[in-house]
Amino acid sequence: MDKILEKYLDTVDRHLRPLPASERVDIVKEIKGSMMEMQSEGISAENIAQKLGDPRELAKAYLGDLLSNGTGFSWKRFLTVCALSYLSWL
Repeated sequence: MDKILEKYLDTVDRHLRPLPASERVDIVKEIKGSMMEMQSEGISAENIAQKLGDPRELAKAYLGDLLSNGTGFSWKRFLTVCALSYLSWL
């Protein structure tokens, strides 16, 4: 994988640090799969990163999706709120 895309994935992962490792791994795998699919279609690493947008904002979007799924209290939702709050401070 291209250095640009590796750096992008590392940035997303860093912004998801408050989440459990398994959650972060799943999210990063999903994004990496999308990146690899776009690369196979001949899209350059620069264009892929541009299409995905700011890695911090992408991490926020995933956190928002995690929050919108389910109701009530869970430690997963609590950690997601913490991660989203952390990203808002950056």
